[in-house]
Amino acid sequence: MRPTSPSIAAKFRDAAFLLPLSGLFLLMPPLIDLFTGSEKLFGIPLIVAFIFGLWTALILIAFWFSHRLSDPEHHAPPPPDSVSPGR
Repeated sequence: MRPTSPSIAAKFRDAAFLLPLSGLFLLMPPLIDLFTGSEKLFGIPLIVAFIFGLWTALILIAFWFSHRLSDPEHHAPPPPDSVSPGR
């Protein structure tokens, strides 16, 4: 017998839990050291562009998750009708 799959809201809750952890991982020194060179992006040091770009992306993703989690029934498909149509 197949186990039932978790609901869409549960999947979004799990993803929302992992979002700050992934942000923390992306800001750890081994990864952020890749952007410490003297290169510039439109006159902005690459490390500054990376940090603020990552920060903006995390905020936008968290905003999207909050809207999806605030009303999961609104975004979920309607449940099948339990009453048979022949009655």
